[in-house]
Amino acid sequence: MDVKYDAGLNGESLTKALAEYHPQVLVVRSTKVTAADVDADPKLQLVVRAGAGYDTIDVAYCAKQGVYVANCPGKNSHAVAELTMGFILSIDRRMPEGVQLLRE
Repeated sequence: MDVKYDAGLNGESLTKALAEYHPQVLVVRSTKVTAADVDADPKLQLVVRAGAGYDTIDVAYCAKQGVYVANCPGKNSHAVAELTMGFILSIDRRMPEGVQLLRE
């Protein structure tokens, strides 16, 4: 298996990379996957959204082209819980107000 990792790919650069490397599987987070991206890679078989939802992937077009789409719901639940607790502590300690006062 050959893995290409480039978190900076999006839009036209993603389309060009798909046309150059022809991966069978594409894993994205918040990157939009359009019909042009799917057309750029005739070997593409699976698009995985590393997160919940499919809102960044043209699911209808993928289905029309025979490309499977999957996601990973709930896999970031620990990170969301940690962030929520951080916000609660931030509010309890009045940190946003302190930052604003410090900047003033």
